[in-house]
Amino acid sequence: MKRILRRAGVAVVIATVMAVLAPSTAFAASNLPNNSALRNYQGQPGTPLMDMYNSAGQRIGQYSLKVNYWYTPGDNWYNAEVTVCVSDTLANGRGVVARVMMKFGTNESKEVGKFRDKTGCYATVYPYHTAPIWAFDVDFGEIWSGVPYQYAGRYHRFTSEKLPYWPYIGTS
Repeated sequence: MKRILRRAGVAVVIATVMAVLAPSTAFAASNLPNNSALRNYQGQPGTPLMDMYNSAGQRIGQYSLKVNYWYTPGDNWYNAEVTVCVSDTLANGRGVVARVMMKFGTNESKEVGKFRDKTGCYATVYPYHTAPIWAFDVDFGEIWSGVPYQYAGRYHRFTSEKLPYWPYIGTS
């Protein structure tokens, strides 16, 4: 019995050490470069029209996203300028939502905003954080009766890594 407990104890210690030393999601992608922007396949600012799908694989809408990113040393702020245009392609009367999230730290998120299809393109928002940002996520949702945002189970991630993560955030 002591041998079994000793082996179990050793296994727990090894698992704990591996969990602490294992790379987290944040370390898989590097922080965004200072004075960078989201670039599409041709190197132009912003994304092309990106399709939004629900959990069943049905296309529910499209969006385009523009992101500019910079660091302000005096304030110690990591800033972004985000513009999103959303359209409902399903036209079932529910409406679609693109929710933009900033990713920072090990895997923390800060919501930039939820953008509906009703007005198309939105005024630019200026989120910031005191930690470096390493990605922007756009998850898709639909508006259901009484629920303003129902996550559809899919998202796009934009990082500073290029292929296979096109579009990507980089300098000119």
